[in-house]
Amino acid sequence: MSEAEILSIRNELTGLVVSVVSVSFGMISAYIAGLWLFLREAPLVLRLLAFTLLTFGLGFMGALTAGLNDLLLGSEHAWSKLGSTATGITGFGSERPDWLYGLSLYEASTVLGGLAFAAIYLALAYLTFIYRWPASNARTAF
Repeated sequence: MSEAEILSIRNELTGLVVSVVSVSFGMISAYIAGLWLFLREAPLVLRLLAFTLLTFGLGFMGALTAGLNDLLLGSEHAWSKLGSTATGITGFGSERPDWLYGLSLYEASTVLGGLAFAAIYLALAYLTFIYRWPASNARTAF
């Protein structure tokens, strides 16, 4: 595989990763809007259904991200086999800066993304099932 082919694949994979993150945040934003406008007063069955759909959607995005991660690591491996490159790029994310305490950029981004989505997911679960929303007349406040 040539340097140009690997760079082309990396650019395509990066676009896919950005798309997955964008769709995930879109799903979360739509859920928050639905929670505020409709689900906060909905019966438990409807809230369970909506949260289950959100769970499946985010699970699908997580599985897709895991597959993309394998492809990204594969392109990193192919890049490392090239030896010298015309671009002078040594790698795409396998560096281990001191400020990450031994983690590579790949590993740190995986940990950060996982923690962020776990915190958002738990917050949405709390808002869906535990939090007691103010009375309906609160909607007219904005």
